[in-house]
Amino acid sequence: MSSMKAKFVSVGKEVVSLCAVLAVAGVLFLPGKGTAQIINMNDNGSQVSVNLGSQAGMNNWSVNGQNQLIQQWFWYQTGGGVAQSIDTISTPSVTTATGSSGINMLSATYENSQLSLTIQYVLSGGGAGAGNADMLESISIQNVSSSALNLNFYEYSHFNLLADGNNNAVQLFGNGVIGGLPFTAVRQSNSYTFIEEAIIPPYANYGEAAIAGQTLNELNTVPGLVLNDNASAGPGDVTWAFQWVQNDLAPGQVFDVSIAKGLSNQPIPEPTTVALIALGLGAWGMARRRQSS
Repeated sequence: MSSMKAKFVSVGKEVVSLCAVLAVAGVLFLPGKGTAQIINMNDNGSQVSVNLGSQAGMNNWSVNGQNQLIQQWFWYQTGGGVAQSIDTISTPSVTTATGSSGINMLSATYENSQLSLTIQYVLSGGGAGAGNADMLESISIQNVSSSALNLNFYEYSHFNLLADGNNNAVQLFGNGVIGGLPFTAVRQSNSYTFIEEAIIPPYANYGEAAIAGQTLNELNTVPGLVLNDNASAGPGDVTWAFQWVQNDLAPGQVFDVSIAKGLSNQPIPEPTTVALIALGLGAWGMARRRQSS
């Protein structure tokens, strides 16, 4: 455990502080409802662009003016067949909240005859010139049909750190040990630049680290896809994905996924662990679930 902790770097004190605030107060989205499909977020030196109407998803995440992201989005599958990206469910209903720098909170809800799916983003920049930013993502999926559903939910991420597709490496972590299951965290790095993600329970049932192209093609073509649990990839142009399985999701039942991401291009990051971030996110996630129950 000590060697693993030494490898991990903080995704920022800001996430822990923000989690504590949200756990007490809940996420408050201020007026700004609509159906806009491309939302640009901005907070304390960090910019994010989310295309809610296509697989492009979150396709820009910049700190210090440099974009480190190509694509990060979500897929789902119920009862077999090929997974579909969540934007195929419906046109989203969108709510945003504005901070001192611009939109820093975003909520989008997709609904059809089977599912009501809401995704929420909370962006926290580290400040002008700080070189780091955090993102909280929460997804709430409710079975609105009259029958139980077998749900598979996927997160796909393609970061190109330093715009250098030759030297990125990614490692998935599970339950405190490398390669263990279920998957709880991931770290992708290129020199001193890194992206880390921590998941609170329910942890991902499956994961997949790969060279760019492989997993995205599987998501869009393979019926009944089960990720292959490959825990590392690179150096090269790498991607990662996680898969949650919820069988027999009863009518009216809600399935929640909560994720914390930290992005940094600082030469000397602050030493701590993704586990600390997960604890803060856990408090936030439990508070959010109590509000929805």
